[in-house]
Amino acid sequence: MLRETPFDQWYEDLHAICGAYDGVPQRGQRAVKGQIGVHGFDHLDVADVWGNVAKIERDRAGIRRDENEYIFFVIEMTGTLAVDHNESQSRLTPGDCLLLDSTKEGVLHMAEDSSRLMSVHLPRQSFLSERRPGVRIGERLDAGNPVNAMLTKHFFRFFNENGAGDRQGNATLLFDMIHLAFSRPEDGLAGIELSNAADRYELALDLIDTHLTADYLSLPWLAAQLGQSERQIQRLFQAQGTSFIDLVRSKRYRFVTEHLNHLPHVHGRISDIAYRAGFQDLSNFNRGFRARFGMSPRDYHRRRHEAPPHMA
Repeated sequence: MLRETPFDQWYEDLHAICGAYDGVPQRGQRAVKGQIGVHGFDHLDVADVWGNVAKIERDRAGIRRDENEYIFFVIEMTGTLAVDHNESQSRLTPGDCLLLDSTKEGVLHMAEDSSRLMSVHLPRQSFLSERRPGVRIGERLDAGNPVNAMLTKHFFRFFNENGAGDRQGNATLLFDMIHLAFSRPEDGLAGIELSNAADRYELALDLIDTHLTADYLSLPWLAAQLGQSERQIQRLFQAQGTSFIDLVRSKRYRFVTEHLNHLPHVHGRISDIAYRAGFQDLSNFNRGFRARFGMSPRDYHRRRHEAPPHMA
């Protein structure tokens, strides 16, 4: 029998684990049949969400409030889940999966007494940048898909339905299996209609995310991919209050901090991470890091992993 949780507590637990995703109660609802839990899979967090709320939604205000960015690998456990995300509408039943992008708006309708999902939090910049492009966001992968079956078998081998289990799963392997399950052959940009500046900007962001660590990523390369002049691309970024260079540097620093946040020990690996992110000059990288975060990369890592002070 499901435990009842006061709605306000359920709402706060959801925020604490998933960030600014807002639970919306059913009319007059004061208690939720279910609860929110969090578990570990290697260095990844896994949210365990039970509830009969009307929906969970992510809007532009929620996106702006969150400092961290994730790709959420969602597995429906019981009940059904209707998802509206990334211009796709999907209905998940037990065993079905999809990916959610925390930088995009979305709505999850879960108004069933037994609705339960699990969500693996994948650091977004690392997930998109280190693996092949063409990942399908917001599109259902049904339980009968052979790749899905292999993926979920790997997941539950280390993490059973009740959230117990070994919890020593290989996060890198899970990353790769999710990419395999949700990737499609890259068709190139032929035939994509770029009818307005918003579409061009969204496509530019996608290209930067999936080619972030490549040596060839540059303004001329991006302009060629979009079939625009460099001046047109510059104006595209200026309209968003940024520039190509500033945006790429920001995403590359996020790539580095995501790795520093999750690696318990670095021991000389910071330079390797910086090179993998696309930085080619370590001196400039270190100066820029200090200017952005007010400390060196090593001090940043130490502060993220230092033990909390002992409470008397």
